Amino acid sequence: MPLSNPPRCGTLHAMRSLYVHIPYCRSKCRYCGFNSVPAGDDTVLESYTRALVAEIRGAGAGKYDSFSDTVYFGGGTPSLLSLHQLGGIMAALRGLAPLPAGAELSIECNPETLDAEKLAGLRQLGFDRLSLGVQSFDDDLLALMGRPHDAARAAESFSLARAAGFANVGIDLIFALPGQTLDGFRRDLERAIALGPEHLSLYALTYEKNSEFGTLKTEGKLIPANEDLETDMYLAAIEALAAAGYQHYEVSNFARQGFRSRHNLNYWDCGEYLGFGAGAHSHVAGKRRANDPDPAAYVRKIDAKQDPRTFEETLTRDQQLFEAVFLGLRMTGGIDVAAFAARWGGPPWSRSPREWQRLEREGLVVREPGRVRLSQRGLLLADGVLARLAPDPSFHNEQLSMNNEQ
Repeated sequence: MPLSNPPRCGTLHAMRSLYVHIPYCRSKCRYCGFNSVPAGDDTVLESYTRALVAEIRGAGAGKYDSFSDTVYFGGGTPSLLSLHQLGGIMAALRGLAPLPAGAELSIECNPETLDAEKLAGLRQLGFDRLSLGVQSFDDDLLALMGRPHDAARAAESFSLARAAGFANVGIDLIFALPGQTLDGFRRDLERAIALGPEHLSLYALTYEKNSEFGTLKTEGKLIPANEDLETDMYLAAIEALAAAGYQHYEVSNFARQGFRSRHNLNYWDCGEYLGFGAGAHSHVAGKRRANDPDPAAYVRKIDAKQDPRTFEETLTRDQQLFEAVFLGLRMTGGIDVAAFAARWGGPPWSRSPREWQRLEREGLVVREPGRVRLSQRGLLLADGVLARLAPDPSFHNEQLSMNNEQ
């Protein structure tokens, strides 16, 4: 059965979002399983920037009428690049198509890479939204994670961002860390709230197989927080942030009114986006593609004028439906059933009605007039709930990977 209404950005002439991946950090954090590597010397960053600019220019100047909403620099640590390097990338992006007034331009930053000069330069380049990788305000936990900053530097970077004119600053925190207590996490929340960010992202620690923490856990040398404590921390965060005026709008994300991440909202709404850089994903006209995740291999391919992509597929109807369900249910407001049916030719439960009924009986999914959403318990168990709705486990795992990256 054909889609009655395919993804709404089904033309190559309008693109909602751009994603730029900078895979380099000063050092690899012990918990990190993302596509990031230590930068080494400056020539590595310069070579990567040159390749990135070439890829962007090769996408076709004048091919797109506009990028109507967002640009997002993720990593890695994008703020590790010099202002000159970042400026070259931004110039290449503007060469594809004009960035309209009011576009959201976000960049992920680590506190140790920021000073007043760097922040002023980011503002001049057009960035208007910062995502600060604070992770914790506990110096012992920061040292355990291998973070290169301390709590004082994190707070200072936030103050410097405000002084530079950033009115939209987000803070990332990790919880359920080894040895972290509920009271300790509450203190992290209190420190973050006291700074007054517009956005907070909270992530329970996961033990990735390709991370140092993952190896230590497998060897029995690192004991994870128990599930009850992790649940208590998550519920404490929901309560504290609601009391402080933050809206819980996605499983891991909270924002003040008017400051939800527009880039991520486009992604969660199955919008189209172009990704540039090593390991970056794109979603265009019903096709999913990804670049070579190895930064050195990516640079070699670009320098040799080869296609950097290592993966491309045309999404099946089942995959598109699951993606819409997967992303829609991550939003705390859930899915508008009528809008979903108009767009996809049927309700969210059309592919697997019996599994939906089981989830509802278990209290994990709630049906309300015109909407369906995860219950609070469903949000706590979101990954497992969504895995039960996947057309196959590999597609669910791919969605989790892209959700973390983008």
